[in-house]
Amino acid sequence: MKYNLLIIIPARKGSKAIKNKNLIKINKKPLIFYSIQAAKLVKEKSKVIFCSTDCIKTQNIALHFGAEATFLRPKSISTNLSRDITCVNHALQKYSERNMKFKYGLILRPTSPIRQQISLNNAYKKFIRCKFANSMRAVTPSPSNPYKTWTLTKDLLKPVTNLKLKEFYNAPRQMLPKTFWQVGNFDFFRINYKNILKSTTGKKIVPYIVYGDETIDIDKHEDVKKSKIAILKKNYIR
Repeated sequence: MKYNLLIIIPARKGSKAIKNKNLIKINKKPLIFYSIQAAKLVKEKSKVIFCSTDCIKTQNIALHFGAEATFLRPKSISTNLSRDITCVNHALQKYSERNMKFKYGLILRPTSPIRQQISLNNAYKKFIRCKFANSMRAVTPSPSNPYKTWTLTKDLLKPVTNLKLKEFYNAPRQMLPKTFWQVGNFDFFRINYKNILKSTTGKKIVPYIVYGDETIDIDKHEDVKKSKIAILKKNYIR
């Protein structure tokens, strides 16, 4: 069976700054609820919503809210150093065993609970139209310019990147290229009915620019407070 879209909600158990982060309550709903709800509102009939987790409690909650979570992610690919590609390929291989293949993929991270339905669906339409693109990433204008950041090597500062402009790190920001910061709101990528991918991004990545509350990523307790207030005040997915 061929489907147009596999939506993956990665929700491993471990988290350091906030214990059981994916299950903390935001306005009386567990954090993963908001990504599952967003997945339901993607205008695509031919889709599967899958919660990729190594946690039985998370699995049961995901099932309760209407996501598929019929198999657990191995602990070996559920560490704080595990990359998206490992859980994506695990899901693809498991679904291929059920003779299910997908054209596109979408990652919705629970740690970015604030989304607008119009943003998500406009991004999906744009990505489908961009035939040359391997993936699409949600980004926002960088809060600070990386051309003015440094690494420390043997007690000496070195620019983190390079630019064909003399002493670019001393140049006014107006002379520097505009840069963007990746956020966790959503990542679209092409699967093209494969069972395994080498990358979830590829070399041709197109942007979808988001602003304001949609850039919130829950990493600290202060971010939880911001999310609660924002979701109550505005018409975000909930």
